[in-house]
Amino acid sequence: MLLPGTEFIDRVGINIPEHLSANEFLSLAREGMIEEEHLRSFALAEFQSQEAEFTAYGLLTSRFPHEVPGGFFSFVTRELMQARQRMVTDLAPALGMSVDRMRREPRLEAVRRFTEFISWVALHAGAGEAALLARTDFALWCNSCAVLADVLAETEQVPQAVVAYVEAYRDNPPEVADGVLEVIEYGRAHHEPDAWITRSAVRMEPALREWWRAVATAG
Repeated sequence: MLLPGTEFIDRVGINIPEHLSANEFLSLAREGMIEEEHLRSFALAEFQSQEAEFTAYGLLTSRFPHEVPGGFFSFVTRELMQARQRMVTDLAPALGMSVDRMRREPRLEAVRRFTEFISWVALHAGAGEAALLARTDFALWCNSCAVLADVLAETEQVPQAVVAYVEAYRDNPPEVADGVLEVIEYGRAHHEPDAWITRSAVRMEPALREWWRAVATAG
């Protein structure tokens, strides 16, 4: 029996409240313990992750040039590149960070694992698998940033540019949240195994949880 695409989303089963409760960076912010070094750690980890992500989704666009998956991955790439522009023009300068130096900084272990995971997906995942990974990533990230932006906005020592950067992630774009269903359908029509479709998405929540923990403890 052919399962509907929504069944795969349900199988991933992300728990947003639980994910937010486990976010150690958000906990620091709520406790009023965020310092500039924490914000710098966040900015650097985000910068390094972006490099892997927009390279990965660019490769996925090349691997799946059909308008359905290609359009989806192209949209994700554009979203990531817009975030990168906000990073280099607003966030990094507000924290006194040199973008050129950021390119050479070593990665935290959790960030390295995250970027290697994304790179593996770019090379090996099916179209539906990669799209569901992206949807899961966006859902977790946007919900986290929505809450974090509200908390940071009430924190006196946080520069407005930092609040604005995080705030820009508040809304999960429907092109990703809903567009994933078409890509899953495309993948299955092109013989992508059902077992693949959730294979990477279920790893995203633990990966992001570790990412936030590393950022919180590196400050």
